[in-house]
Amino acid sequence: MKMPDKIRTYCPHCRKHTEHKVKLYKKGRTRPTAQGQKRHDLKTHGYTSKIAGKVTVYKQAKTPTFVLTCSQCSKKHPKSFKSRTKKITELVKK
Repeated sequence: MKMPDKIRTYCPHCRKHTEHKVKLYKKGRTRPTAQGQKRHDLKTHGYTSKIAGKVTVYKQAKTPTFVLTCSQCSKKHPKSFKSRTKKITELVKK
């Protein structure tokens, strides 16, 4: 799937159609002091290779999420596509 660098779409903050910069969403750095991370560390404490009581998480479909940045108000909002994609050629390289 090819995605352009800039698209003209609706901005919910400006409440009108403006030009947006398009970036691929990436997960941020995890915080070790977050409550969920502390809970996970306590639950898995003492187990080396086997984690008891944890369900295996299967890979989800490759549906990309993009972060759109408005050129007028510079607010960011996500946009995801329902179609499955094998590769996002233009944005992954940047």
